[in-house]
Amino acid sequence: MHQHTYLTRIDDQTFLDLKRVKELEGRSINSLLNEGAKLVRDRCMEKIAQQRKTRNSMEGMVGW
Repeated sequence: MHQHTYLTRIDDQTFLDLKRVKELEGRSINSLLNEGAKLVRDRCMEKIAQQRKTRNSMEGMVGW
């Protein structure tokens, strides 16, 4: 699997929260960030799919 190195700025409070979760879960911050990115991706893809379904339903109703 290809990986990308990406420098980022994280606000202090979020970073402190990540450090706490890291201690509790025993996972790296990188692992937590990757999981969060996947959750955001999945949520956005679901939203796009729902919009397509709604658009297709409306197009079917008006006969476009």
